[in-house]
Amino acid sequence: MSFELVLDAILGKRELFHVIDCTICGHEEIYYIEPESKQQIGKACSHCGFVQKFEFDHQKE
Repeated sequence: MSFELVLDAILGKRELFHVIDCTICGHEEIYYIEPESKQQIGKACSHCGFVQKFEFDHQKE
């Protein structure tokens, strides 16, 4: 399964927000935002396969 499909399944629709060095492997870790609300929804590194989804309240908008 491709990493993009994993991101689709875990994070859904997303836009790139910020790129830093991965805290696990040192390669690129990408932070994503939800397109409509512009809230951060998660981060991921395709090199080591790390994905973290952030929880936020959709009702606060």
